[in-house]
Amino acid sequence: MSYSSQNNFFAQAYRTGTDAWSAIPFTRRAHELGLYLPHGALVLDIGAGRGRLLFDLAELGFRAIGLENNPELIARGNNEILAKNLDKDLRFLHGDALNIPLADQSFDGASDIGLLHHVLPQDYPTYVSEVARVLKPGAFFFLVVLSKNTPNYLSWKPQKSEAADYEKEGVHYHFFSDDEIKKLFEKDFEIRHIDHDTPFGPKDADFAVVLLKKK
Repeated sequence: MSYSSQNNFFAQAYRTGTDAWSAIPFTRRAHELGLYLPHGALVLDIGAGRGRLLFDLAELGFRAIGLENNPELIARGNNEILAKNLDKDLRFLHGDALNIPLADQSFDGASDIGLLHHVLPQDYPTYVSEVARVLKPGAFFFLVVLSKNTPNYLSWKPQKSEAADYEKEGVHYHFFSDDEIKKLFEKDFEIRHIDHDTPFGPKDADFAVVLLKKK
């Protein structure tokens, strides 16, 4: 698996409208950021996709940048922002979660709904370091990743497997245990809570829904 093969898969899915993950209603959970951030806070959405969360953040009174590596989504998203007269509060930015093109300690909050589990495990330290770098001390980070508690995913059974990694159609999936999440982030973040959500029912994908606070 390479990141280029993943990028090609996701670009094709967005182009053809087969990005079923975009409809999973995790944005409602990400609204929890509104309980912790002041009005007008600046939020970074990592892997913004179609920008559903970005526009929700604007409605909640936040400013936000959507980090995305798909040029078509960026152009479409920024055109939609202009059409809705939200260009003072929102924008899509081309970038990579492993090398975020933004200044240190510049955000009050951040979110990642479904990107980290596509990052290769050897790159996790870089990912965490980059997210921590752009967040201010005390900033909140909302994270959604696939959980090892998942009974069935595509043609695989993560819960019963000793492995935590799966690949299909050139896309890498990692299924996190709660302990793994804690160990991964403990140096830079305080874990506020880890919940679990099964949007397709208890026999399908289980997602860890995590709220962290930058130390």
